[in-house]
Amino acid sequence: MIKDTVQQNENITPNSRQLEILKEHFAACFAVDGSFDMTRFKAEIAKGANVVEEGYELKFLGKSYAKLLASTDTTTIIQPNELHNSLPENANSKNIYISGDNLDGLKHLLKSYNKSIKCIYIDPPYNTGGDGFVYADNFNYTRENLQEKLSVSEEEARRIIDLTKRGSASHSAWLMFMYSRLLLARDLLKNDGVIFISIDDNERSNLKLLCDDVFGEENFVAEFPRITKKAGKTTELIADNNDYLLFYRRTDEVELNKSALEGQGYVHEDEFVEERGAYKLSQTLDYDSIQYSASLDYEIEVNGEVLRPGNATKEQMEERQRRNPKSDSCWRWSKDLFEFGNQNGFVVVKEGKSGKRIYTKTYLNATISKNSNGYFVETVERKKATSTLEFLDNKYSNDNSRKDLARLFDVKVFDYTKPVSLLEKVVSITTSKHDTVLDFFSGSATTAHAVMKLNAEDGGKRKFIMVQLPEVISPEVDAQKIAYEFLRDNHLPATLDYVGMERIKRAAAVIKEERPDNTSDLGFKHYLLAEPNPNTLDKLDSFDKAALLTDTSILDDFGKPAILATWLNADGYGLTVNAQAINLAGYTAYYYQKHVYLIDAGFGLESMKALITKYDIDGHFNPESLVLFGYSFPEWSINEMIEKNLRILNDGERNLKINFTVRY
Repeated sequence: MIKDTVQQNENITPNSRQLEILKEHFAACFAVDGSFDMTRFKAEIAKGANVVEEGYELKFLGKSYAKLLASTDTTTIIQPNELHNSLPENANSKNIYISGDNLDGLKHLLKSYNKSIKCIYIDPPYNTGGDGFVYADNFNYTRENLQEKLSVSEEEARRIIDLTKRGSASHSAWLMFMYSRLLLARDLLKNDGVIFISIDDNERSNLKLLCDDVFGEENFVAEFPRITKKAGKTTELIADNNDYLLFYRRTDEVELNKSALEGQGYVHEDEFVEERGAYKLSQTLDYDSIQYSASLDYEIEVNGEVLRPGNATKEQMEERQRRNPKSDSCWRWSKDLFEFGNQNGFVVVKEGKSGKRIYTKTYLNATISKNSNGYFVETVERKKATSTLEFLDNKYSNDNSRKDLARLFDVKVFDYTKPVSLLEKVVSITTSKHDTVLDFFSGSATTAHAVMKLNAEDGGKRKFIMVQLPEVISPEVDAQKIAYEFLRDNHLPATLDYVGMERIKRAAAVIKEERPDNTSDLGFKHYLLAEPNPNTLDKLDSFDKAALLTDTSILDDFGKPAILATWLNADGYGLTVNAQAINLAGYTAYYYQKHVYLIDAGFGLESMKALITKYDIDGHFNPESLVLFGYSFPEWSINEMIEKNLRILNDGERNLKINFTVRY
């Protein structure tokens, strides 16, 4: 498991992921020895024009290092919070909360959720100098390692080491931090997936270039300014009252949900309200036309009174028709259309200062259409596209985010979270009712709150995945003091992830209270990402299967639930499934779909016979892989026994193809 990963990481280079993608789509450009034929590749992608050698790109110290970090696998294991996950509200939940570094979290998610996320929202550190961002990682690369892996000079390697080991809030450090995470996030998005990133002026321009690099400049959709506060003291030359929301898509397959038009003039109702919805009065039927048409210049009789465009007399109208001017008053509708509209409730006559005026109705859910048989009333759903100025409305400000938290916690836990209204809008315009939403800078879990709230309102079954580093909250930091006291008073660990989880629980309680008939998923599964401790790593290094050395404490160090959760996710089953325990002659194995997992020691010949019997008599039992925890079975004889019996089983009448894998 961990040992396998460490060995694989030794062979990883900064461009390993990119090479895998190229091999998938441009296999012909690789020679037998694995070298890449650039000339042939250029010919493959050329469109009848010469390939330009020069390019425009964002360069920064540590870019190749960030690629290396994105390419190496994580050595963390997934520890399920068994007590929390077994609670009734969480046992069957499809929502996920991960406590751990989001770089590790993204790598784990890619094993089961690759190309399955519809919407990502993140609110990363803004690198303002006051938001606590300092780059630091725990990867133990030496200067010599980096020179070899990145093909950089000794000086460049030293500067990268300085960024990672001493901690830095420079632009390069921030870009290096974001680049590795965005590379992974892109691979999680569905083809019609989208990502929204909150940012302010400090890194806004750099983030735009970084996203152009990761997602492609052609996949930039919009940049929304967002109001942060309406009032505030001017600390510099101007008052800074907004930040930004950067919006990218994975591909051009994206379609956005448009917003309903209720309340935007659609305030009137008539006898057709049930099928057509509310309506608004549109402009008068007569107007000064840019292009006059005699066919639109006709008389309309209303209650015995004859009306003409522009309140003209009969003589004026006839003169106008003879002259056929380029521009003058006429009706907007043809005579046939008016007669149909008038008979079917699309016309209103109102008394004005200069006499009667004819108005048309625009219904929310109906319009007049025409086909070969004539006019008919067609059902429509009028919507509007989201404006780039949408988030300048004060309901999206930080003032409202503070109110959101105060309503749940009764105290002002944090000052700079995002409001639920912002995330609810983002999720509503980008997702359908069964999509998955990811936030890997979860913070106070506003995104999870918004997903639950929206599901309760529209009956959706959207799922959320939150990832949050368990940042320690200190009473010595003014901005964290209230949050620390809240966690202490509620007997919770003083880390930021527990603020987020508590918010989800409290938001769920409010939804239950307000909507007692609600049946949406208001729970979540909780997992922690843990690095093996140094003692365990020493045991892994010293384990010698050839010498038949065994150390059953390795299983105890990891824990069976963690091994099972990590394997299920690594095999593509995700984090919300439960393996079935099966009894094999007194030995407990674990089974899910295509895999049987052997974790404990003690699997012997009798257990193997029981497994073969289960294959023979249970027609629904057809796992294709048998996976063994190597540290529990150092004896070669066990492996040989399993392989021998699997060959017999594979050669049987059922023609099975069962693979056998040992994991370390």
